[in-house]
Amino acid sequence: MLDPVAMVAKGARKGYPVEDFQPIWNSAAMRIARSAWVDCGLEVFLRKDVPYGATSSGRLSEDAVQLLLETGPKNQPCRFLEIGSGSGIFAKLFLDSLKLQAPEIYKTCTYIVTDGSAIMLESQSKYGVLAEHADQIETRVFDAGAPWPKDFEAAFDGVFASYILDSLPIDILSVGESGVRQMQARCVLPVKNDALEDALKIPGNNHLAPFLPIAKNLQIQTRHFETANLPYADALPMKKGDDTPMVHCHGALACVENIANALRSGGFAMLSDYGTLVPREPSEQIEFQNFGASAALAVNFHQLDSWFAEGKTAYLKPVSEEGHLITRVLYNGDGSDLFELVDLLFGLARQQALRLPVEAAREMLRANAFETARQLYSKAMALQPRNWSLAEEVSELLLLSAKDYKDAISLAEFGLSLNPIGPNLYRIIAEARYHLGDISGAEDAIAACLRLSGASPQARLLQARIQVKSEHIEGALISVAKGLAMDKEADQREALIQLQNEILVNISQNAREDLLAEVNRTRNLDALTLRL
Repeated sequence: MLDPVAMVAKGARKGYPVEDFQPIWNSAAMRIARSAWVDCGLEVFLRKDVPYGATSSGRLSEDAVQLLLETGPKNQPCRFLEIGSGSGIFAKLFLDSLKLQAPEIYKTCTYIVTDGSAIMLESQSKYGVLAEHADQIETRVFDAGAPWPKDFEAAFDGVFASYILDSLPIDILSVGESGVRQMQARCVLPVKNDALEDALKIPGNNHLAPFLPIAKNLQIQTRHFETANLPYADALPMKKGDDTPMVHCHGALACVENIANALRSGGFAMLSDYGTLVPREPSEQIEFQNFGASAALAVNFHQLDSWFAEGKTAYLKPVSEEGHLITRVLYNGDGSDLFELVDLLFGLARQQALRLPVEAAREMLRANAFETARQLYSKAMALQPRNWSLAEEVSELLLLSAKDYKDAISLAEFGLSLNPIGPNLYRIIAEARYHLGDISGAEDAIAACLRLSGASPQARLLQARIQVKSEHIEGALISVAKGLAMDKEADQREALIQLQNEILVNISQNAREDLLAEVNRTRNLDALTLRL
């Protein structure tokens, strides 16, 4: 007799396993994803694979300065630590704001910029992200998920962690009446791959980077197993009833404890990340976030909030919040002194006040109400006057909808003063100068854009148009070809092909005119009656 359950299960078991079942964090998919950070440098930020504008737009950097000034730093000179600094823009904007608001603190402070990737720190230096603050900056390769060094204990007046907690070790559990069971995974491929199987047997992840191209073909098979000796087992709830999926973020728990230990008396830490605020329902699925080739899992802030509610370091959160970006503050002092500011900065009312004008402006754009959108964006900029990401969005409006090219250039240049590695800001300047007839300026701006993001089809299309204007026809065709090769999503394909056809038609027409001129160069006037 046919067993329909067995038939369905047969499909779920298809493929060639490259590993045995093991905790999800150690699975091939997660290990290869972590290897994506080994050699990437700032490219993941320049392509916006990582949506770093949420934590590095300038708003959080200024909020951190407000927290510092509110706590009234008791130590001079001040020392700051950022873990997982990534693009370096958070550090730049924090120091920009500190220099403006408290120059006496800025002059003697030290800001230690860390990242788990040496290439990331080298890339920050290459692009000069922190060049203007060189006297205040130290860099250090540091893995926030590893044991922390002794010299970090009670060493800092401020510690900043943005989009790093969700990249630390986790378990996915099923918690319910039957106890705690651990989700384990094994990855399978459609065809057998002995090389990957052998590589996965070697400890570490750095050597797995060559397998990134096949990572998208990995299928993940999961099962739940009874488990024991989980790290931070005391942080697990004992829920009765249906089995409920839970992210056990023991890496984040350990990291936050280390951060608390790193604070001097009167010091604070600001933690901002994507995550969840309430326990999951039994029917919910747990999904990974994909950042280019890398992956992460939302932080279980419900667990963090419960675990750190009664600690020697005050753990502060707003009374109510939106949940788009979640921020927590640790304070090595009397938390009541800081609670009102934390609630004001990160609470629901302010988050909505910052977000609503932008969302309303975008809605007006969809309705082609450009002037209304412009007014709403003005309100948004008044609330966040140093937000480079918002400046980029508004300068695009001025360029494309309002055709206000001079203001688009001015606003984009302002954005670059805040974020010098914004390729789209350079592209906006290049296009505006192109429309103004400043071809030389457009060439300089598009060259700067392509130095940061040479794989942008949109930028290649604009470069080709600029080259046509400057009569660099061969270069224009090469730019079109590069754009077509890079346009994986086919977003610019039609425009690129249309421009290519126009260039080729012009080449043919010019060649025909040259040929006709050559053929008809000599003209016999003997047979013509002319008035000479």
